[in-house]
Order: sequence, then structure tokens, then C-alpha cells
Amino acid sequence: MDSEEDERLFRLITEAGREHQHQIKGARFEKFKDFKVTWNRTGKERSYKVSDYLSDSPDGVLYDFLDTLISRNSGLRKGYGTEYLEWVSSDGFVISKRPIYLKRSRNITMSTEGRCMEIGESLDRLLESGLLNDSDIDNSFFTWTSKPCFTKVGSCNPMFRVVTISSSLDSRDVPENVLDFVVYHESLHLRRGYRPNRRAHDSDFRNSEHDFPSWEECEKHLLKMRREQRKEK
Repeated sequence: MDSEEDERLFRLITEAGREHQHQIKGARFEKFKDFKVTWNRTGKERSYKVSDYLSDSPDGVLYDFLDTLISRNSGLRKGYGTEYLEWVSSDGFVISKRPIYLKRSRNITMSTEGRCMEIGESLDRLLESGLLNDSDIDNSFFTWTSKPCFTKVGSCNPMFRVVTISSSLDSRDVPENVLDFVVYHESLHLRRGYRPNRRAHDSDFRNSEHDFPSWEECEKHLLKMRREQRKEK
């Protein structure tokens, strides 16, 4: 990251820190894979590393984020501001930053086509059934993992609208409805969108998840897969 962007970050975070009597020693953008912030403390001073996904954000957006960050680190329960949330939730942000996120990601095939199963076909079935709408998966990216994982068969990054499905489900031994259930579960996170510092699996999410007709059967199958995998180790 060029020094001008780091200088801008330091200037804005210092302004935010001043309002909360929060002493800033340093700040720079970092090439994290995921969107995050890390910090360390020396006496009363703190130094921050902020994800470079915000490096080209307008001053107002960046300050909005930093003000909330400093507030929360000062013990205040402050939610993220509208300016920041609207910017990172925009199609423009997702389209421009998602390729960077994918390039930094490991263990993904960058494809919905597996050896035996096709994620796109699963999405078609969910759309045809009415469980998903086109708007739920608009501007999103689905991919298989390169290596199978049995403990975490799916994941979703709502900020970049990326869904990753474990290749452990890319098998003729896995019923279609089990794959569909996992794809549906992760797509529900896309439907809800980016929700920083809010529970991912709250009661509303579980209620929507249980709209899937055979969810109990699917969860039992996934549990069985995990148990069988443990026995093989």
C-alpha cells in the first residue's frame, strides 16, 4: 500500500481517536484475506492495521468506520454508520473487491462444477422450489473447495458475497437434497447481507432454515458423514 493511503488512514484515525481520548501511535493498511482490523497497545498508545479493502474508500466512509472502531475499543456499543454500510454493501464495492478476496483465498476451485455434482443445478432446484429468489443470490459467487472438509461443509462471506461448498459433498453418495440444504443455508446468509457484529445464526435465521422441507434428515446425514470421517482417521 502506498504511503499516501497510509498517511490518510493515520490522519483520519487520529481524528477519530481524539474524540474518544484514544491515543494513536500508528496505522497502516494491510493485505488481509478477510476484512478485519488488528491492533496492539504500547502503554496508552495503540497501533492499527486495517484491511486494504477500504484503502480507496471516500474519507467519509473511512472515517465512519474508524469512528465506530475507536468507539467500540473505548467500551462503547456503537453500531456502524449508514455511510460505511451503504458503501461496503454496494454492488460496486463487491464487484471491485471480490476478485482480490478470491485471489487471496486458498482451497477453492473457482468453479461450481464438481466431479459429480454441480452447485448451479442445486441453485436452480432451490429457485424452482421457491425457497430462494433471484434477489437472494444476485451478484454472488459460488465455488467448491479444492480439498474436502467434513466439519465445515459450507461457508459464506456476506461482504464479498462468496459461498464456498466443501467438496466432501461432491459425491454420488451424497443425496441431492443434502447438497441443496447446505447451499440453501449459505444462501440465507447472502439474503441477509453484510451484518457486522450481529449473530449469524439467530432465531430468525433458524426459522428460515427450517423452511427447507427435509432439514432434519439432511442434518442427520451431515452428522453421519462427520462421524464416519472421524472413524477413518
